[in-house]
Amino acid sequence: MSKSPDAFRSIGEVSRLVGVAPHVLRYWESQFPQLAPVKRADGRRYYRPDDVRLAAGLCQVMREEGLSIRGARRLIAADRGLGLREIGAARLGEARDHAAKPAAASPDTPAPESTSQPRSPRRAAKPAESLPLFDRPGAAPDWLARLATAAARLRRLELQGRPLSDRARQLRMALRDLR
Repeated sequence: MSKSPDAFRSIGEVSRLVGVAPHVLRYWESQFPQLAPVKRADGRRYYRPDDVRLAAGLCQVMREEGLSIRGARRLIAADRGLGLREIGAARLGEARDHAAKPAAASPDTPAPESTSQPRSPRRAAKPAESLPLFDRPGAAPDWLARLATAAARLRRLELQGRPLSDRARQLRMALRDLR
């Protein structure tokens, strides 16, 4: 019998879901006040679904993308961890309805593979491999979150074996050199 997606999870369950050891999760709790599981009187930790998404997002940007703790703190401060929770939800394979933002507002949502028709006329002018860095006019200046999202998107495209444009390849190399 499996748990509901909204159920609280123990530290062992979260460590298996996210892919880090329990001691790493406890360390991240000390470094990131936003990652605060519920603690019982006997000291057991129970992670809420948002805590699990945040931990998965931290794992993605720190372990996979090479962001430092200081960079992750800045990323959380930019939007109160909303971007990291979205990255974590994508890492966990959750549906977008669990994320705080709707799917239409998310710049890193890939187009469906089965249809070749664009969803709207505005999307028709945008190339398929465009990156979510600066394509949202009037968006808040959360450049670090957009940079991490762009790096994750490039990595996904690269892992899928999809060809990147010259501009996207140059950006991927520049991001790789920054590590």
